Amino acid sequence: MNTSPSVPGDLFLGVDVGTQGSKAGLYTRDGVLVADTYAEHRFDHLRPGWVEMDAHQIEAAVVDAIARAVRAAGGDGTRVRAVSLSGILCGPVFVDDDWVPVRPIIPFLDTRAQDEVRHLRHEVEPIWETESANASLDTYVMATTYEWIRRHEPDVHSRISKILSLAPYVSGRLCGLRARDAFTDPSHLSGWIIGWDAATGRVSERQLALLGIHPEQAPRVVAASDVIGTISADTARRTGLAAGTPVVAGAGDVMQSNLSAGLVAPGMATDVAGTASILTVGVTGPVPAITRVPGMLYSLGTLPGQALYWGYVKAGGLSLRWLRDEVLRRPGDDDLYREMDALASQVAAGSDGVLFTPYLSGGSPDSPHASGTWLGMTAGANVATLWRSVLESIALEYADFLDVFAANGIPVAEVLAVGGGARSAVWNQIKADVIGTPWRVPSRQDGAILANAALAAHGVGAIDDLAAAVGSWVSGGAASTPDPVRHATYQAVQSVRRSILAGPLREAFAAIAPLRSGNA
Repeated sequence: MNTSPSVPGDLFLGVDVGTQGSKAGLYTRDGVLVADTYAEHRFDHLRPGWVEMDAHQIEAAVVDAIARAVRAAGGDGTRVRAVSLSGILCGPVFVDDDWVPVRPIIPFLDTRAQDEVRHLRHEVEPIWETESANASLDTYVMATTYEWIRRHEPDVHSRISKILSLAPYVSGRLCGLRARDAFTDPSHLSGWIIGWDAATGRVSERQLALLGIHPEQAPRVVAASDVIGTISADTARRTGLAAGTPVVAGAGDVMQSNLSAGLVAPGMATDVAGTASILTVGVTGPVPAITRVPGMLYSLGTLPGQALYWGYVKAGGLSLRWLRDEVLRRPGDDDLYREMDALASQVAAGSDGVLFTPYLSGGSPDSPHASGTWLGMTAGANVATLWRSVLESIALEYADFLDVFAANGIPVAEVLAVGGGARSAVWNQIKADVIGTPWRVPSRQDGAILANAALAAHGVGAIDDLAAAVGSWVSGGAASTPDPVRHATYQAVQSVRRSILAGPLREAFAAIAPLRSGNA
């Protein structure tokens, strides 16, 4: 928990409901961080490839983070003028009429719905390729989760009243909303991947009909800056906020992380280094050639008219947490990241020929059986080698993404880095060296909570120009400049890596997959 000296005046609360945990931050109208707190989420690994999360535990984590932030800022919740939340895009919450989840969340880390993905690919007309500007289908798509529940849990399916993204769900709980009040903003809606219309930012009823989803189950669409409710008396009691405090609709975590980095125009790029590693590029609208690339996603941004393409590694940052918790046996010890970075900095570029595949939660849609593995280890490999190889694996994935944009006339001159992973100078330098592009860490590394607080202030009229305000808060920062010798080394590594992933390793992944399910 971080706190600053007492600052007079109004405060604005931003909360980011991430995958691994929820972070709350209190800010002044001028962007001064007064207090921030963090509360972890729990994962239930039911079997290989099956991951669930408890929506009630996540709500409790948010309440805990808010309460501690209010106390750290002096305990006077009446100073908080408005609240806004962002959250993960993939991992819908299905609720009944009373805004109660009908089952645990199936997050984007889960890969169980393979049959449902095949159903969508081969038996449903893919009008989303033009309407939603998304051709990639995977198990994280809302419609595949919905279809899995329909097929396997019909009693649960019959109780679904509304389909919500995680942050709108938590916001509704804080306000005491019911299903008739269900809402989403365009950015959260675009996180459905399919089922929405990119031209209007609204639900596509044509697609919903094809997907077997009733239009009444979709929430109404509001602007990200609209007030959707106020803090309930019960939430006030649990958090220290004042009952009646406005709650602003908010936007997706990817969009708010990008905004907090200063991505406000086409051609700018951001590395959102969180649980999933996401490389985002601002665009003016859909580019069919990019849409057709497996795993590349199109969505709307927080700002009106803003559009983004992003590639992702589902278990990017999660691979490091897994290595910390399960291999090095130091769960919850964040000091280990700094210790391991220091050791990894002493390992030569290329990790002495050790390659890691960061697919602990599956690969891209064109390699559905991909899994995590190390290649090229000898008796000389140690934890520093393994750690660096994980860092390099994400950078090599990013290089593939940026090659797609360059091939389509969208060169990227600089990448802005945000998220927990952006604190790693070693990782930023590796990314710059692999890709040959400067990697700049903005002057502020608050992440999505900063953009959320600014959006809360904008929603109640305390800030007029959202993009200008955030831009002034995060301007400047330090850049990692690529080293040409290391870049040449990584180009050779990338050539070998691509040939292996395209052929023999893909075959190995497919052969191993049945062993995980006991169907060998």
